Amino acid sequence: MSAITGIFYRDGRSVPFDQIKKMNDKLSHRGPDGSKVYCEESVALGHQILYTTQESLHESLPFEEDGLIITADARIDNRNDLSKKLKLQNVEHIPDSYFILKSYQKWGEKCPEELLGDFAFAIWDKNHGNLFCARDHMGVKPFYYFLSDELFCFATEMKALYAIPEITFKLNELKLAYYLMRSNTDKNITFYKDVLFLNKAHSLTINNDNDNLKKFWEIDPEYKIIMNSEEDYIQSFLNIFTEAVKCRLRSAFPIGFELSGGLDSSSVVCVAKKILKNNQNFNDIKTFSMIFNKFPDVDESYYIKKVIDTGGIKPCFIESSDINPLENILKVFKVQEQPFKTPNMAILRNMYKNMQDNDIRVLLGGGGGDEIISHGTNYLNELVAKKTWKTLIYELNAISKNTNRSLFKLIFMYLIIPIIPTYIKNLLKNYFLLVFHKNSYEDENILNKDFAMKFDEDYFKTLNYTSIKSILKTAREFHYWVINSHEEAWEMQDLNISSFYIEPRYPFLDKRLVEFCYGIPNNMKFKSGWNRYILRISMKNILPEEIQWRTLKNYFNSVLEKNLLLYEKKKLKELLNEKKSLINDYVNLDLLKIAYSNYISECANFREIDNLWIVILLHIWIKYNKILEYKTIINH
Repeated sequence: MSAITGIFYRDGRSVPFDQIKKMNDKLSHRGPDGSKVYCEESVALGHQILYTTQESLHESLPFEEDGLIITADARIDNRNDLSKKLKLQNVEHIPDSYFILKSYQKWGEKCPEELLGDFAFAIWDKNHGNLFCARDHMGVKPFYYFLSDELFCFATEMKALYAIPEITFKLNELKLAYYLMRSNTDKNITFYKDVLFLNKAHSLTINNDNDNLKKFWEIDPEYKIIMNSEEDYIQSFLNIFTEAVKCRLRSAFPIGFELSGGLDSSSVVCVAKKILKNNQNFNDIKTFSMIFNKFPDVDESYYIKKVIDTGGIKPCFIESSDINPLENILKVFKVQEQPFKTPNMAILRNMYKNMQDNDIRVLLGGGGGDEIISHGTNYLNELVAKKTWKTLIYELNAISKNTNRSLFKLIFMYLIIPIIPTYIKNLLKNYFLLVFHKNSYEDENILNKDFAMKFDEDYFKTLNYTSIKSILKTAREFHYWVINSHEEAWEMQDLNISSFYIEPRYPFLDKRLVEFCYGIPNNMKFKSGWNRYILRISMKNILPEEIQWRTLKNYFNSVLEKNLLLYEKKKLKELLNEKKSLINDYVNLDLLKIAYSNYISECANFREIDNLWIVILLHIWIKYNKILEYKTIINH
């Protein structure tokens, strides 16, 4: 985790040194180990460094060679392969950024296609007058930018762009609407009209006259992997996953591991331990786990301890029951810069602070496991559509045995309901809503009606997780959508974790693993009543069986449900009773008041509580920006 900045005056103006220096200084929290800028005529590049790998100890950015100047926030995982292609030595004193520069020198704008790892970089090509920028395949490293006919500037975090007077920070209402509708979108827009982010797996080439945005990688929707046996799939998955973990263990400093007790984080921890035990200097790996003694329904201590009992682990348990979801919210917004959705930010930050206190500089987590491995969503519906009755009944019977759910109810849900005509289902749904006085999905739309009329509301629904399941008919289609719909989550995590001088790394987001998991057949993703089958079966003799074959994992819903009301009841009430609320123009307050009434009566569903959560976050963020001029806040 480092930081990069850059300015390119396309109209030929010279960049004032003070301007790039000011931009770079805004991101000093990401690079406490050094700061450096390059400034020559119309181009300036900056860098803040956080040492993590042995190779980074020899890195000084920006640097120039053969008319190419590079700044990069990067970890390159295929150094060995590149060293052969580029005729470079894969030795400690050659940093990852040098491999990137030499890749550009050899392959030009196609160089990102040759790289593996997490990266965001910019190269000023003096020989051709081009500024070339690129971002990694899964969007782990952030990259924000502003582009006009006269100016292009970029930064790892938006706050660096506040140093540029040409940029205005006006609210982007389309992004706000996406946020309130919980829509997942890969559009490169932010909450500010002038500020964009470079999409994952994209490059951007800028010169005085032209700009060219290009996608350099995406999964082929038709990509399929066919092997001879289940054992072949298992061994291939295990090899790729082990390599993905191994690449991310490259560090000159202490590594911390998130350990939640779930399948994903536990797999990362156990595979990492297996790899590191081969090192003569192996010490117990350090894990960090949130526990909730006051919330037994979400506490994962039992499963966490099962992993710890396998040995070779030095655990840190962090009691997280009594944390206000809005704790230090203004500091959080200073880090995040935009409204976010997760209700777990405060408890996560508490864990990262514990890591920082334990001198952790690199964090390995299970992030991305749900999306990449696949839950097999829509697989059973697909079997119905294809009339593969024998396989369907076999799977339903297996689910019943694995989860102790009624076979009759499963047959009704997956076999009977799908063949009921749509018009009959709608009649039954409307009758249910009328009898039980519930709101329909349309009524749950918390957008102010006048505000909603500005946009194509149906489009928002097609981007919603719940609605998309009914649009995408096959399990592969849904898996493809999920893999490509969570880019903002990694940006949010990077901003959150980096504020504690820690670099996050996610083995499940390895490009090789992403492609493999997408390409394998459905029956390697969902089989014998088990979702996430390939991961479960591959972790035999690596994970404790209690975790390997867990049917469910716990979510933090009840923590938000209790603590938001416990700590912030007054703030919620004030928000809903404010005569000239800052959010009146955007939110259906009448619907929010119903949700609040249900909430304090302890009869709200989690969707209603979640609505209250994202609206109060939006209200605080708008108020924070409206009362205090945002650039001034960041400067202090």
